[in-house]
Amino acid sequence: MSANAKKIILSGYYGFANAGDEAVLAALCQILQERLPQAQLVVLSAQPEQTAAALGVRAINRWDKAALRAELQEAALFCSGGGSLLQDVTSVRSVWYYTSLLRLAQKQGVPTIVLAQGLGPLNTRLGRWLTRRALSRCRLLSWRDAASLRLAAEIMQNGSGDDSLPSYQVCDPVLLWRPELPEATADLAEPAGGSQGPTVALALRPWPGLTPGAAAQLVQLLQQAGCQVALLPYHQGEDEKLAEQINAALRAAGQAEAEVWPAATPQQAWAAVGRADLLLGMRLHSLIMAAAQGVPAVAVSYDPKVEAFAQAVQMPLAAGGVSLPAEQVAAQLLARSAQPQRLAYPLGPLVASWQPLLAAICRIVDGK
Repeated sequence: MSANAKKIILSGYYGFANAGDEAVLAALCQILQERLPQAQLVVLSAQPEQTAAALGVRAINRWDKAALRAELQEAALFCSGGGSLLQDVTSVRSVWYYTSLLRLAQKQGVPTIVLAQGLGPLNTRLGRWLTRRALSRCRLLSWRDAASLRLAAEIMQNGSGDDSLPSYQVCDPVLLWRPELPEATADLAEPAGGSQGPTVALALRPWPGLTPGAAAQLVQLLQQAGCQVALLPYHQGEDEKLAEQINAALRAAGQAEAEVWPAATPQQAWAAVGRADLLLGMRLHSLIMAAAQGVPAVAVSYDPKVEAFAQAVQMPLAAGGVSLPAEQVAAQLLARSAQPQRLAYPLGPLVASWQPLLAAICRIVDGK
């Protein structure tokens, strides 16, 4: 590393074959490299070789604490985020892991920040204590929605923490992303098939209350209305399995299967969303990519982060939530398809929200 280079370490849910999280990382790398061109980025990843090859950055194994300690010796900044890292809905282990990385950096004297994260839910006393202890030693905090900003303030104040810690509300970094689409995505430029109706993409994920049968019934109604329907799996494991189950239910009912569009990389996911005339999205980053490209969309709220984003960009929520009542949701989508082919979402203030945060990050990296 040259004398003028500044090392910035990025920690998140990276290297797990989730197109949304990989898009977050790609966007953060692009944003930081443009603002700090001399910076050397180092990413903690479950698949460091793949991450390094995809983004042209250095990467280390996210579980290798010895390698992280070595990297921290010359680091100018440690960033936790983006994504939803500090939550204990499934287990407090997630909070423990991500706060332990912040604490390790803090103990080695490296400035730490929380970068465009969604916070919570934090339902356990241990989860809140671990979060408060790590956040109180950060140089600044930044959150991707107002609910996270409020929850962070509540946690800090209830623990007699420093409520004067600089805190920013910014949009998800994927809204700022300008991906370079390789030729491999060129085949996604035009819809396949002979449908004269709109092309509707469904970016669904497994969740309690959502059955493959309900999704298949929705697909059937859309097909009967003349739509071409495609399933867009963002997670190569979970979402692909759900897509297979939906198509199995369609076959069992004697109906035509839906296409399955590839989204193995964030660039493929971006291109697939842009290919659609209309999107029904559970995956947050499918909705973000739709808003960034002006694709009309309806959000399925299974998590507060989805509802928060939909509200911020004036995107309607699907009737019935994750249960997807077929007739109601189909009617919503068909009504949405009657609107202009591309929409102008109110993104200007959201994108501009990053400027004060980036100025503060530059000051930290410069040692000011």
